[in-house]
Amino acid sequence: MGKDNVPFHTVMFPSTQLGTGENWTLMKTVSVTEYLTYQGGKFSKSKGVGLFGNDVKDTNIPVEVWRYYLLINRPEVSDTSFEWEDLQAKLNDELLKNLGNFVNRVVSFIAKPENAGYGSIIPDAPGAESHQLTMSLSEKVGKLVVEYVEAMEKVKLKQGLKTAMLISGEGNAYLQTSEFWKLYKEDKPSCAIVIRSAAGLVHLLARLLEPFMPSFSREVFKQLNLPPQFSLSDERAEVLQASRPWEILPPSHRIGTPQPLFKELKDEEVKQYKARFAGSQV
Repeated sequence: MGKDNVPFHTVMFPSTQLGTGENWTLMKTVSVTEYLTYQGGKFSKSKGVGLFGNDVKDTNIPVEVWRYYLLINRPEVSDTSFEWEDLQAKLNDELLKNLGNFVNRVVSFIAKPENAGYGSIIPDAPGAESHQLTMSLSEKVGKLVVEYVEAMEKVKLKQGLKTAMLISGEGNAYLQTSEFWKLYKEDKPSCAIVIRSAAGLVHLLARLLEPFMPSFSREVFKQLNLPPQFSLSDERAEVLQASRPWEILPPSHRIGTPQPLFKELKDEEVKQYKARFAGSQV
């Protein structure tokens, strides 16, 4: 809720509940935000300044992009401002080049024909415990999942989202460092470890990001050809599983069809949106 509603929800309303003498379920925690402004100024529906629900529907920007931007920019400790250039940067650099790039690289490589990939089949990966690069990745990811769970339990949504995106960044770094495209030609057992571990991270990210971008997660599970699995039902098991990403997806599983997950937001589009939602200057 916004900070201006705090006195009512934390003092006035609970007082009326207590005053009745009845056995009401009382509030145990509250998540409060500061204000979100528009381009450094106030939202104003009367002057047409800012975006509202009907405006968002009329843009060509997918709902998962809006959800990501508003949550990663959530004013949890201070006011934050909606900026079109910032939305563009977060879509193009964080969603497209980081998250979308990681998922697409992994799924697309698995889907390649057997002479260049794995024919859409998750490879087996014996010996992962002795693969130094993979063990380093698993240690980092395990710690990040612990941080994610702690943030979400404290309703620090922005921190939870940032932590999940760090896992995507680790996945991209893992792919680049491994040079899996060379391993496929020179060391197929190591390549299988890398690809199966990376595919496990794709599955993990779909679960961690579901509270923030459910449509993204559903699409990832579709491309993995698996039913959606959204909840973290057993936190200890999740942390243990994240520390062994090569075991998340079973070998011989056939994935679905890879598709791009995000589309670039171009400069000319940003200019059009800024002009459209500038509103009255009076």
